Amino acid sequence: MYKILVPVDGSEESEKAITQAIHMAELEKGKLIFYFVVNIQQAAISVHLCQEIIDSLTEEGNRILGEIKEKLPDNLDCETVLEVGIPYERIVDYAKDKAVDIIVMGSRGLSLVEGILMGSVSRNVLEQAPCSVLIAK
Repeated sequence: MYKILVPVDGSEESEKAITQAIHMAELEKGKLIFYFVVNIQQAAISVHLCQEIIDSLTEEGNRILGEIKEKLPDNLDCETVLEVGIPYERIVDYAKDKAVDIIVMGSRGLSLVEGILMGSVSRNVLEQAPCSVLIAK
């Protein structure tokens, strides 16, 4: 079965990727894997607050994944996965480990300074993924 990995974060760009992935799954009889990564880079602001932040982000991720699954047509095969880590690394590792056929994700614009310091998740996935990547805009 054609496996379509769809990293999500609740953003408008992510919604566009979901729409594209659903269309692809309907055409290819594919399995959708909606994937949320609790970003430990966001949680690392304070050692004391780290677990609270991770718990809050995990709750938000589960909410986002639940809402996506509720809106899907019944005839689509899908699963949801939530992991903790650095988003682009976890996405690439998951795609390798699960032999994903394609990653469909949203683009996210970063400011020049953020782009230089952190890089973009979509750009890093595009450069390192073991499969094709579709960036929805």
